[in-house]
Amino acid sequence: MTLNIRTVKMDDLDAIVELESSAFHMSEEMTRKDMIGRIENYPDTFLVAEVDGKVVGHVFGPVSKDRYIKDELYFKNQPNNIQYPYQTILSLATRKEYRKHGIASALIEELCKIAQAQDRSTVTLTCLPKLFHFYETRGFVNEGKTSDDIPDPENVSSYNMVKELKK
Repeated sequence: MTLNIRTVKMDDLDAIVELESSAFHMSEEMTRKDMIGRIENYPDTFLVAEVDGKVVGHVFGPVSKDRYIKDELYFKNQPNNIQYPYQTILSLATRKEYRKHGIASALIEELCKIAQAQDRSTVTLTCLPKLFHFYETRGFVNEGKTSDDIPDPENVSSYNMVKELKK
């Protein structure tokens, strides 16, 4: 299995929509509109993982002026502002049959390298308690519950996870 991580291209749209829709149980129509905006507005912080030329995972998020992700960030697709200090991760997804092969970890690591090269101070994301261990073993620290208004389908609180980047 040869893994290649690269920045997104519009040609990846169908594979990304399928992956995001299945991973997060979202409608493909809504996901397609969002993904087009994200690919156009922050392609430098939208990465895909390929195995044998097939997209099997992705990670993406814009930069932000806020240390923690606010709800509105999920609904706005604006270009990255080079002066913002925080790199976000809005989505990390891997095709089910490729999980437990280090692909998600490799995507996070590569996005962290890009963020560091762009002089970001942290990488920030939100997650459910069941994912704490995964992110903590990759250098993220739990900084408490989010103040979001978007309820989880299981009514479980999300938490802010932050990884400080070395200067």
